[in-house]
Amino acid sequence: MNKKDFQKLLDKYIAGEASLEEEQRLLNFYGSFQNQSEIDQEIDHVGDNIFEKIQESIHPVEEDQYSYRFYYLKSISIAAMILLAITTGLYFYSNREIAEPESFAEIDVRNDIAPGYNKAILTLADGSKISLDDAANGLLASQGNIAITKTENGQIVYENNTIDRTKFMSTRSVINTIQTPKGGKFQVRLPDGSRVWLNSASTLSYPTTFAGNERKVQLKGEAYFEISPNKNIPFRVQSGNQMVEVLGTHFNINSYDDEDYVKTTLLEGSVKVILNSNPNVVANTRLLKPGEQSLTKSTQSAIRIKSADTEKAVAWKNGYFKFKNTPIMEIMREIERWYDVELVYEGKMPNDEFTGFISNDVKISAVLKIMEESGGVKFTVKGKKLKVKSMP
Repeated sequence: MNKKDFQKLLDKYIAGEASLEEEQRLLNFYGSFQNQSEIDQEIDHVGDNIFEKIQESIHPVEEDQYSYRFYYLKSISIAAMILLAITTGLYFYSNREIAEPESFAEIDVRNDIAPGYNKAILTLADGSKISLDDAANGLLASQGNIAITKTENGQIVYENNTIDRTKFMSTRSVINTIQTPKGGKFQVRLPDGSRVWLNSASTLSYPTTFAGNERKVQLKGEAYFEISPNKNIPFRVQSGNQMVEVLGTHFNINSYDDEDYVKTTLLEGSVKVILNSNPNVVANTRLLKPGEQSLTKSTQSAIRIKSADTEKAVAWKNGYFKFKNTPIMEIMREIERWYDVELVYEGKMPNDEFTGFISNDVKISAVLKIMEESGGVKFTVKGKKLKVKSMP
């Protein structure tokens, strides 16, 4: 390449008008130097040229301030890259990474996604963590007079410590937390004998012993409760913007952050739902009857009550999905949590509602196939990403 051609090419490079092929030729030219003296000579020429260009760009004839500023920074960047190539005397190709569309594929046996299973992390009062899906059955830990054991049927149990009496050092109640990830679930039997089924992506915090005049736990996510009766010591669940108070009953609370409402569904007994904002206002406290569901929202000052589909509310706990006139976005949130996938939407989602039920112990393809056959959507997958495409 002669100096005249080189100068033209360099001018295009600095102006940002060079094609990839021209950039390649320019850098090939740098890589062709045989010794340091050649490089030094060319540095003088190219360096002067580049900085002349930069100097010209600092004083544009008729350029607005913003376009000048952009061009100046661009020139600096190009100059730095070229000088680096010259001073090292190395040939390299400016490898621009061009973002390519992700390659999603039809779901088949090779890329199908397995359903969730019993897995959770138990965090003890001292901050130590136990992976419950990896832990062996039997004694997990002792805290004061309480032994924590894992049973064969996938639950942890809190009970009086009869396994290791050397642990009877204190009766002080401390807080434990069990957390399920996406694609996980677990069951807990609390110190008073109450049982809790924890859905995926949920957290339950509770004391190792219930002391005082209440039994209080905190929930994020979704859980089904079967509470041991005790008329003298009410059981209270803090979740989202509400408190649920019971004596002994069966109910489900759905309080995921990405849902519009906190839903409390009563199956047996009675519960009192109390808004945290002002429990002394009559409208902020409601009593549920079996078959009813309350809906609360942080932006609303009252509690809505409606008839509930109790089977649908606890379908997850009983091992299946049930959809009844359910919008697709609500279904996809449930699938996202249970199959631990990341959702990618393409196009405006249809307003269609789906009705049906299927086991949640099947791979994701079985669930999605039913939805595709209903029309309106198409699914493809890449790794743990699931693309939801609107179909005409």
